Amino acid sequence: MFQTAWACFLYIYGILTDVLLVCNHASKLRPNDLNRQQYFGDWYFIAAAASEISPSLEAYTQVDNTVFNINEETRPDRLLLRATIRTKDGSCVPRKWIYLVKEDSVDLGTEGRPDRNTELFASKCPRCIILQESDPHIVQRLLLFSRTPQLDQEYIDDFKTKASCAGMHKLLLFPQANEYCKFEPTGVHS
Repeated sequence: MFQTAWACFLYIYGILTDVLLVCNHASKLRPNDLNRQQYFGDWYFIAAAASEISPSLEAYTQVDNTVFNINEETRPDRLLLRATIRTKDGSCVPRKWIYLVKEDSVDLGTEGRPDRNTELFASKCPRCIILQESDPHIVQRLLLFSRTPQLDQEYIDDFKTKASCAGMHKLLLFPQANEYCKFEPTGVHS
């Protein structure tokens, strides 16, 4: 009887420990502490998660695939983020944003959206990064980016676990059924 009770206790303890460690495992990255050069270049948008299909995810429901390119902008405290979005109807939609790297801040700002915060997190996937975007109005989402368009299932599962721990149970994986769009030339060096 004592052995059975002890085994049950250890089993429950193990489950609780796993849950707590998994939820606390996502390490936050400080933008000012990063070697920005290693984040320059192309990133494939793999998945997005939110607590429900809402404005946080609604914009992505018509997306087939997206590739982002990150580079320095004209000032060192600014990063240029360009995207080519392939919609499910086959059209290509170019977009660009400026991320603001604030001194002594743990998040990135977005030019033109003063209420939007973007936090960076490490991932189990060595060539991936997770972003959490939030603002007090409508957006609260977790985004997974990778240097390659296809990821092993273990990395998708890791993202799902991190999203679930953050209370984001609705997941969108992009189909990537069509060819990726090409970037339009810009005056900014790549």
